Amino acid sequence: MRALRFYAYGTPDVLRIDELPEPSPGAGQVKVRVQAVGLNPLDWKLRAGHMRYIPIFRSPPRGVGTDFAGEIVGIGEGGNARRVGERVFGSLSAFGRAGALADYIVVRDDGVLPIPSQLDVAQAACLPVAGGTALQALTDESHVLPDQWVLITGAAGGVGHFAVQIAKSFRAHVVAVCSAGNAAFVSELGADEVVDYAREDFTRRHDRFDVIFDAASASTFATVRPLLEETGVYINTSGNAAALVDTVAFALFARFTSSQRAIPFVARNDAGMWRRLLEFVRERGLRAHIERTIALEDVAAAQRAMETGHGRGKIVVRLG
Repeated sequence: MRALRFYAYGTPDVLRIDELPEPSPGAGQVKVRVQAVGLNPLDWKLRAGHMRYIPIFRSPPRGVGTDFAGEIVGIGEGGNARRVGERVFGSLSAFGRAGALADYIVVRDDGVLPIPSQLDVAQAACLPVAGGTALQALTDESHVLPDQWVLITGAAGGVGHFAVQIAKSFRAHVVAVCSAGNAAFVSELGADEVVDYAREDFTRRHDRFDVIFDAASASTFATVRPLLEETGVYINTSGNAAALVDTVAFALFARFTSSQRAIPFVARNDAGMWRRLLEFVRERGLRAHIERTIALEDVAAAQRAMETGHGRGKIVVRLG
């Protein structure tokens, strides 16, 4: 089978398509024929070595990709709630060596969920990391309520475009920060106001926000604190180590100096979160915007483009 892998950290040029034996499912596992993989910035950050110093992170050789959707073609021994032929989706751990960009993968049977009939595999493959991050940030961490003012940076990106939809589903007033080229797209998602970051410094606005969700890691708590309401919440997706350290430090500072909160974000990428995403798809019309669909051979170029930070929605790799 084909599998995209890398054997050393580096630029997208280190990616290569290998021919590997098909995996076999063990007890409590299922074998999935992968049909679609949703790309995330996490994928290129893993390849570039951003997580190499985390003790539990597995070093190369490594596969590529986390979010997947496909069809179960094999089941391991023992009790299993899944069945052959079932369409499922899920997400692999970023810490292991396996990658979703392969013709076949093996996962735990509780590491996948059935895809509802109204959802295609490409849409399902876009949900776990990006959709889950947005949902967790706006519901579990900041508890967005109707009529609250919410500012979202990176509003056109994978996480951001889900965040705009989710915040609007709660009837919040959404101010979205993105490039001029994505302004119309973000408005169509429901944003009440769009800020072109190249023409306006959003940190100098005179509005006050209940929630600032920095999906682009474009600010710090210190720079946006004047924009927060007295009990406002700042969430940074910790897109890099500096952002995480900064937010942790300011979270401690805010705790002892005001009623404002800075929240260091650690995503919960699990089946419970994916079930909640499916509820939002079914009941609130949450939907991934797929910028383009590519082949396995095009992933390196796609990662190179993603590193610029100017994407719109999601890129999906189709296999098979």
